[in-house]
Amino acid sequence: MVKRPLALAVFTPVVVYLVGMALLAAFSLHPPLLGWIGLGVVALIALTIGSAAVVLFPRLGVNAVRQHPRAGERYRLLVVAEADIEAAELGAAVGTRLLARNGEVLVLAPAVGSALRFFTTDEQSAERRAQARLARALASLEQRGIAAVGVVGTDDPLQATGDVLAGFAADEILFVAAQPASRRWSERHYEHRARDLFGLPVSTLYGMPEKAAA
Repeated sequence: MVKRPLALAVFTPVVVYLVGMALLAAFSLHPPLLGWIGLGVVALIALTIGSAAVVLFPRLGVNAVRQHPRAGERYRLLVVAEADIEAAELGAAVGTRLLARNGEVLVLAPAVGSALRFFTTDEQSAERRAQARLARALASLEQRGIAAVGVVGTDDPLQATGDVLAGFAADEILFVAAQPASRRWSERHYEHRARDLFGLPVSTLYGMPEKAAA
């Protein structure tokens, strides 16, 4: 399921405040029509600010446990597949990292959606697209003889990565991300943020536009 911690954190206090003000006005103050209009304007401003916070700052407040690289018998690679990529390119990138290593690969497909996903039905279609993207990534690796397992994560790639790292002690993170030009400005440097948050080597493969869901 897609998680919405930021949306809930922003809108819950706003809605509670507005409902409280409306009840106070209706049962205690009995304002004139102009007062109700003023309350409506305040409500619109508050909801607009809350919507802007959800749309523009979706990757704030990610809880992360730093996973400092450590020597071990198995090399664990986390592939965060936010976008599609050519099968040969993905296989070559993962195969190079597993060369002469006893490796383990986990593919994470965040259920990314549009900036307005919280106000539309895009969340369910985002999960379906993530499932299809995950299946394509796993098939690409299988074609190269690379065994991997996969999981669909929350809509925020950074939060989804942190969730997975809690149970998968990765040695490296490989992002498969959309081209920088197609990203929202708030998403353009989150690989750098991932490196700072998790304390792991991070690299990026730039993919292609996502295939339409069937």
